[in-house]
Amino acid sequence: MLWQRARVVLGTLVTLQVHLPDDALSLDEAQVHHAIEAAFACMSHIGRVMSAHDPHSDLGRISQARPDSILRLDPHTLVVLSRAQHWHRVSGGAFNPCLAATHLSRAGRRPGLTVLPEPDANGWPFRMVSDTQLHVLHAVALDLGGIAKGYAVDQAVAVLRAQGVTSALVNAGGDLRAIGPRAWPVQTRHAQRSVRDATLRGVRQLVQGAVATSVAGLHNPEFVPTLPRMPHWQSATVRAPDCMTADVLTKWALQSSVLCPPLMRQLRQHGARMWRSR
Repeated sequence: MLWQRARVVLGTLVTLQVHLPDDALSLDEAQVHHAIEAAFACMSHIGRVMSAHDPHSDLGRISQARPDSILRLDPHTLVVLSRAQHWHRVSGGAFNPCLAATHLSRAGRRPGLTVLPEPDANGWPFRMVSDTQLHVLHAVALDLGGIAKGYAVDQAVAVLRAQGVTSALVNAGGDLRAIGPRAWPVQTRHAQRSVRDATLRGVRQLVQGAVATSVAGLHNPEFVPTLPRMPHWQSATVRAPDCMTADVLTKWALQSSVLCPPLMRQLRQHGARMWRSR
């Protein structure tokens, strides 16, 4: 038996599918519906606290922070900020939420963020004090769209598991995470043509893992390149054990050269595969 629900969350259409074998007796229909609603609620909460469109969100407050202040933030925000710092460091700046926020807020696409000067090379004027507190040296604009959606998908999966669901698929506008033995069909459209991307022969179905696709160039005005003079890829797809890792690696992959040893090393370390098209 298959239950499916769709809702607009995180600025995109999110679909949750829960599969129960016909002989499964672990959950009844009411429990499945409750699990799905709890997963949607979790994703909605993450979308609110990390919104770059709401000045009262955690990101909005960070962009308005007074110098040398302590902000109490949602624990999810602190987790994602920590992972964003990590990926900024290991990618050599290819993943840069500070630079992305600056460009997009100046273009009027991030109304919740205060338009601030260009960030410095370090770009991280804060430190985590606890699971809920951030020490901000000075205000900084951050856009976590390149990592927060994947994180939200992973958290939705965690909620489903906590509710007793063992086989499901969460699809947030192209960021997918599957659990359980079921093989879920996957189709990825080419960035320039309304056809299946022929380069993705290794992504036909998804079992126990995640797939994320990101598009650059004119087909995605939200994409902000952070590394100059790099080859231009139209799209990048990454398959990884979790969706946050797959999501952030696509942003790096879009900007890297054909052979980028640091990226290839991270792909190997995370058991991930990458496909790119021009």
